Amino acid sequence: MIVLDDSTRFVEAYEKIHSLRIVPIPLTLRTGESKTLLMCKKGKMWVSLPYMSMGVVVNKTTDTSTSPFQIYESEEGNYISSSREPWHIRDKAGHSQFIYSKKVLTYLDLEEENIWNLFSSNTKRKIRKAMSEGLTVEYGNNKKIINAFYKAYRKRMYEIDVPANPKIAFKRRAKAGLTTFFIVKKNGHILGGATLNDLTQGTFTNEFFATLKDYNKYYTSYLLHYSMMCYAKQSGALRYSFGRSTKNSSVHNYKKHWHGKEITLFFSQSKKSKDIRERKGLQKLWQKSPQFIKDIASAFICRKVY
Repeated sequence: MIVLDDSTRFVEAYEKIHSLRIVPIPLTLRTGESKTLLMCKKGKMWVSLPYMSMGVVVNKTTDTSTSPFQIYESEEGNYISSSREPWHIRDKAGHSQFIYSKKVLTYLDLEEENIWNLFSSNTKRKIRKAMSEGLTVEYGNNKKIINAFYKAYRKRMYEIDVPANPKIAFKRRAKAGLTTFFIVKKNGHILGGATLNDLTQGTFTNEFFATLKDYNKYYTSYLLHYSMMCYAKQSGALRYSFGRSTKNSSVHNYKKHWHGKEITLFFSQSKKSKDIRERKGLQKLWQKSPQFIKDIASAFICRKVY
């Protein structure tokens, strides 16, 4: 879990971004300690913050009389709820017998004074190559930067044929104040973009990342990640997260080039349900749908899949 001492800033930003109300749920650990698990309700399911790789626990006790239910950790590490309502919790450990564990979180510790020393000679070569090709990085959260980022992001989603979040979703992130947008340019052309979230207490995480296929020969992604790491380091971060990816996927294998640390993620549920990633019929239907249908459906799907 992501552990916070004070979640006020984080909760305010999260609710603005996702238009969801975060509810503090009393969590009693097997050690007897009392914590607070932040959750929200998606349809009939209580979830530990959708769109996050791990749930968030706050180091404080919650008033049980005002909470919809409580959660207790058994000696085996499983979670037991005082309610029959279904729940979905993400952590670096499993908490039920119904688990999806094909995702990995990759991160780099930034405690080294000069983060350049963290990289292999091959990674350094690729970053230098991007610079020598005239690639430049800009960042901020103004309208111009967001529009440029979204142009690259949407085009990349078309390239890999997956649903794209609507632009309003990114405008909300900018307004909430925890997200910084980055873009890579060459001779005025946008080659890619990414978002960097300040998760507070020393961790910055890359949430959305998009580099256009035609320009990968310039090592766009290496310069983009390096620039975000530099920004995070200058902002006082102790850790840079590359975000989650599917084990042994092309994205996961790319992240291995940075020689970071990895955490296997466990998505635990209170009861058995088929993961949408395993619904091959839905994937085939999406692939055969005309583009205008995909454009209409994308926003709905992005809000449902987390």
